[in-house]
Amino acid sequence: MLLVMMAAAPVFAQGAPESVERFSLDSVIGVDSFGGQNVSSQPQVVIDVSAAVRIGDNWQLYVRPWFRLPRPASPTATTPPWDTEIYQAGVRYERPGPIAVRLDAGYILSPIGLGILDSRQNLNPNILPHLSYVVPMPAFAVGAPRVSPISTAYPLGAQLTVSTNRWDARAAVVNSAPTRPYVLGAATNPRQTPVFVAGGGVTPITGLRLGASFAHGDYATSEEITLPNAQGRAVTIIGGEGEWAFRYTKIRAEIIRSAFEVPGETAVAREWFVQGVQTLAPRWFVAARGEGASAPPLFNGITVGTGTTFAVFEATVGFRVTPDITLRSAYDQRRSYGATSWDNQAAVSVVWTRRWW
Repeated sequence: MLLVMMAAAPVFAQGAPESVERFSLDSVIGVDSFGGQNVSSQPQVVIDVSAAVRIGDNWQLYVRPWFRLPRPASPTATTPPWDTEIYQAGVRYERPGPIAVRLDAGYILSPIGLGILDSRQNLNPNILPHLSYVVPMPAFAVGAPRVSPISTAYPLGAQLTVSTNRWDARAAVVNSAPTRPYVLGAATNPRQTPVFVAGGGVTPITGLRLGASFAHGDYATSEEITLPNAQGRAVTIIGGEGEWAFRYTKIRAEIIRSAFEVPGETAVAREWFVQGVQTLAPRWFVAARGEGASAPPLFNGITVGTGTTFAVFEATVGFRVTPDITLRSAYDQRRSYGATSWDNQAAVSVVWTRRWW
């Protein structure tokens, strides 16, 4: 699909001048390296590409291929091969007006969780992604797959969003629970099952938005549970979120409660983060993020264990060398599930962004 779009660009350009607007292509390349406790110093490389074609009034096709050369899992491990995935691929309809409408269908951005909005490195004010989204919790239900309180996911589905200057609302049906990662073509994708997601928010004053979200569906199908005669197990997710931008400061926060169905019980997990960005000068900015997650205890039908927690703190200084190139340096503390001590790390990164058309 991306090659077709690229091949079509010169054809559009040879027509009327305004036809160039039918096609857009941008790329983000990020390289980062960490040093310190329990981390490999080898760099990680991420290439994130977005392309879109306008196919008619208010209609467009879009695709987002993604490539990553990950760092080894430990200082002594070998470098894994490249990850090659397609995060988003779909069709979008947008209609502006006093009540604006947008419809997305295909492999879409997960409709729940503010952290996923920082998944592109040029949009992330820090170096680390939201680790509570990508690190699964320890197993808490015998025979069921591991999950997260909320996950970075790009499920197959459809979402309808309506908005005004004062409020917004959305509803979606997707093919996997937001507690499990889903990417087009990935071998580790969960079994498909319908999940309902809804959310909305209010903007009482310019720069301030408060919102809530809800999701319900199976986080594990009967085929994924290894116990005999098992049925699918549901999860109910409730979240609250807020964003506040004033002067040269932007603050974003969320808290999410995920209630997982286990035999005879309900296992509750929570995720939260608070993130702030302060622009000091046209080229300089500072950012910080604290986030954490609490995992349910192990339910084995006889005894109930003790829950564990995950926590990360990151402080970042950024410098915009040019509009396309940004340098970052950060200090990180993280404590994994079940760990009793913090790992201290330092990181540097360079991000290059280019809008081609």
